[in-house]
Amino acid sequence: MKKQHAVARAIAAAMIASTLLAGLANASGPSPKAKAKGEAEGAETSSRSMDAPYLAVPVVRNGQLVNYLFVSLRIEINNGVDLWQTREKAHFLRDALVRASHANDLTDPNDSNALNEARALEVYRVAAIQSLGERAVGQISIVATYSSQGSGI
Repeated sequence: MKKQHAVARAIAAAMIASTLLAGLANASGPSPKAKAKGEAEGAETSSRSMDAPYLAVPVVRNGQLVNYLFVSLRIEINNGVDLWQTREKAHFLRDALVRASHANDLTDPNDSNALNEARALEVYRVAAIQSLGERAVGQISIVATYSSQGSGI
């Protein structure tokens, strides 16, 4: 029963995060971490990027949902591509990333609290290219990963 409540809370958290934090375009300049450090714009984040915060990645073991990982991505948009036209496709990008998160096993096979980063980056790159076009997609990086079981990674 306790495990069911934990899974229900994780699902509720995923739905709330997806609803409230679905803003994808990163047009605000440097990240709060960079501002806190007093770094110049562009030192830690690019103004030619799109963020995908709090993608819910289900962790399934033996046919049972045992956890959720929440992954935040940053996708750099290549020079020579119209940034604003690309950002207009943000909702298509988020949809593709969410679908990819659920259609692929992106977790570490040995740790239900860890992301298989190499596999995740590969899957998310394919989804981003399908949504934005190959010319648009530059580097993709994982900004943060958090486990619903409380293990920030």
